[in-house]
Amino acid sequence: MVRTVTRRTLRAACVIGVMFALTAGESVLAAGGGGGSGGNQPGPSSQGTGALTHGKLVAGAGGTYFPIIPADITPVGSDPSNPLEIAPPGADPQGMMCPQSHLFHVGPGSPAPGGGIIAAVSIHPAFMRNAAGGYDGFDARFAYTMANAIPAGGDAAATAPGSIATAANVQGHVVAVTAFLGTRGTWQDAHATAPYGGSCQGATFSFSPPYLAGNAPAPEPPISVLRTPPFPTGADLTAALTNAWTVGRIDMLPGSSTTSRTWVHIPTCVWTVSSVPTAREPFHALTTTVVAGYTLFLLYNVTVIPGPVAWNWGDGTTTIAPGPVEQGPASLPRYDPSSQHWSDPCAVSHAYAAVSSGATITATETFSITITVSWSDGVATHTQPVACDAGNGGPCRLTIGPGDGWQTGPHPVDQIEPVPFQSPSPTP
Repeated sequence: MVRTVTRRTLRAACVIGVMFALTAGESVLAAGGGGGSGGNQPGPSSQGTGALTHGKLVAGAGGTYFPIIPADITPVGSDPSNPLEIAPPGADPQGMMCPQSHLFHVGPGSPAPGGGIIAAVSIHPAFMRNAAGGYDGFDARFAYTMANAIPAGGDAAATAPGSIATAANVQGHVVAVTAFLGTRGTWQDAHATAPYGGSCQGATFSFSPPYLAGNAPAPEPPISVLRTPPFPTGADLTAALTNAWTVGRIDMLPGSSTTSRTWVHIPTCVWTVSSVPTAREPFHALTTTVVAGYTLFLLYNVTVIPGPVAWNWGDGTTTIAPGPVEQGPASLPRYDPSSQHWSDPCAVSHAYAAVSSGATITATETFSITITVSWSDGVATHTQPVACDAGNGGPCRLTIGPGDGWQTGPHPVDQIEPVPFQSPSPTP
């Protein structure tokens, strides 16, 4: 059974720069430089999930498959400039006080830092779930390493921007930390000659608890992934579908052979002895992709759509039927002497107007094969078309006709003998 998750709050991207006041912060020795936020990208969380079709087309499957939430929280948004990486002005900044004393990225409505804080900046660390059910945080560029930074449990309903992050409310949100620089350091060159490089050493940061800074963008599969179904398209797809059909032949009434005779003015019934679809026929294939740690289920819907059938009667006339007829009539045509007309119990029929030595009857039908892909981001289900035919960027077309067996004849068309009819005399 495919493992699903409950619907959660995951709205459109709206990153709000909210600063959170320093409460119960921790101080660490800060150093400039670093190679980006630490930690590896989380692996696929769909491992061990069963009941996928592995790209095979199946009939009757469908539904909505909710994403599997990742075990880790990757940063959403980039960190601002680290003030410890900005050299003081001067020909050679070696030994100069750093960083410059001013505030960084103070959000609207946020309390002004006090107590000798030199700079405040909102960062976006990465978080990894720990054995206790909380998350450990890290951001190498700001020397941020906090065990159990996001505690286990919490109030899942506390999702307003600025709320303290807990394991219960972080999913689907941007998680930020305010870094307060309280102790200035001195610049240390990396090289003895220009360009000097280097960083500010000896400074200390204090960090706020992680908080919700907005709603994370919904995970969206790359368009290149959506346009690549886990099964062949084009001619390979049409061949795979039609191989399961019996195209068969054409039968007619009267007669039971490909050269049976018929007559003028009576209904000549025809139908196909086949198993081609007579109504829309759906198929499905399910696969997965990982976006920002979320495992999304991609449900590809393939629909075979029968088209009208063109019946050519071999005498210059054509009948367009809404779709294929795959069985004969329940009763035979009957002649009504009073009206001098034949009944017509046939779904498709033709009355020949003239005799001929032989009329060949054919049928031609074109099917359309469409593909769509659907996925849920946990809030809404999205659907978009996928090209079946790369040449036209749309549906595949499949035509079945005389060359595939839908042909019968030639059938001689004979004259039928008229039956004299005299209406009964009125009763005196």
